[in-house]
Formats: sequence, C-alpha cells, structure tokens
Amino acid sequence: MNPRPWNQKQIVVTFAIKTRYQMKKLLKRILLFLGALILFIILFGVGYLVRARGAIKKMTPVETMQITDDVYAIKDTYVNMYLVRDGNHYIAIDAGNKKGNVKDEMKKLDIDPDRVKAVLLTHSDADHTGALSLFREATVYLPREEEQLINGKTGRFLFFGNKLAVEDYILLDDKRFRIGDVKVLPVAVPGHTPGATCYIINDTYLFTGDALSLTGEGIGLFPKFINKSARGARKSMKEMTHLDGVQYIFTGHYGYSNDYSAAVRDWR
Repeated sequence: MNPRPWNQKQIVVTFAIKTRYQMKKLLKRILLFLGALILFIILFGVGYLVRARGAIKKMTPVETMQITDDVYAIKDTYVNMYLVRDGNHYIAIDAGNKKGNVKDEMKKLDIDPDRVKAVLLTHSDADHTGALSLFREATVYLPREEEQLINGKTGRFLFFGNKLAVEDYILLDDKRFRIGDVKVLPVAVPGHTPGATCYIINDTYLFTGDALSLTGEGIGLFPKFINKSARGARKSMKEMTHLDGVQYIFTGHYGYSNDYSAAVRDWR
C-alpha cells in the first residue's frame, strides 16, 4: 500500500519546524561565540590592568619643577608633561592625565594655563592628552600617523581607539617649523603607537613621550606589552641615539637626563 502524499500544510509545518531547529542551533552557536569573546576580553583586560599596574609602579616621573631656564616639568600622577617658555607664553609637550591635577600643579609654578599657546602631542594615549581642554588658548598639534587611532581606522588595544577632548588640531609631518621664537623638529618614532613622535626643541631638548624609558644606567625600552609594535619601538629607539646637538632627554614617565650622550651610549 502506497503512503499518502503530504499535503501542502504538512510540508509548511515540517519546514517551519526544521527552520526553527536550525535557527535555535545557530543562535546557540552565536551565543557561545559571544560568550567566549566576552570572556576573552575580560581576561585580557584584567591581565593587562595587572601588568599595567606593575609597570606604573616602576615609573619615576619627576616632581613639578623648573628644570632649566626655559623648561618646566609638570607631574600628574605617574606621568610628566613639560612646558617650554617662549617669552610670556608656553608650549606644552603633551597634556597630562587629569585636568584638575595639571591645573593644580601649574598653579605651584604660578603659570596660567591660558598662557599655553601650543600643545605638541607625542601620541594620543589618554595619560598624555587628559588635560587638553584646560589649554583653551592653545593650538593642538598631532602627528599625522597618529590620527588613525582617533578616527577609528586603527585600534589602540584590540578594537578600542583613542579620543581627544578637542576636535580641531593641526597634523604634523617630519618638518621643522617655528612656534614664536621656538624651533620645533618632529621626529617620527613609531612603535609605542603608529604615530609616536619625539620633538627636538631649539636643537637642544629631546622630548620623547613614551618612546623609551630612562634610568641611571641610560635609556631603555618602554614596557613591551604597552607598545603597539615592540619591534618598531626598538628600531625607533636606536634611531634616537644619533641626534647631533641634543643635550637633554625628557621622558613621559621616567624623568629626564641632562647628559644625552651618556644616556644613549650603550644603545649606539
């Protein structure tokens, strides 16, 4: 006896049951994937924070002070930003970690933030840009290759990018220029970030941001896990050991040296 053929209703119901089963199976896979991704991000984040805390404890920023006739250090928690005096105004190298801290530290030196006419960013990480909005009268300069971390083209950590508290800024290439009577030479040092840049000011002062560390024994590598490219950072650091005329090195987290030649000797 031949089985009765399925009618259209039976076919639709069967198809619906199979489709529902397949959708549930697909949804389960998606949820498992998302759960694993979230767990990975959490574990990565916790691990990163633990390592970062350890690295921060080893950092040695200098206290807020006048270092030379025209260079001042501002200490904000574990980071230094610097001010270069140009007559009655100042040029900032980076912008600290927290606006309130920077304002209070500048007050110790009797420097009005409105007298800062320019901010040269070595890179766009938050601990170097946190007080940007404090400098209302300043023009902000950002290395051209660093903009990719701001506009979303490149992530800083995983797929997370960086942000600036200002919308207007001037993009810099490796070309010498002047701000008032101050000579500025940007030097690209990719590694910590894609657009990491040092600044040689008036042919004498080298401001490195996070391109390197500094101890009594001389310069060294910044913690590898914080660098976007550890290999790039090492290459860039070597290139910073042959700069004619430089006398001082000012770092973002490890203070400064007034003897450039001695500090870089072992890396030449």
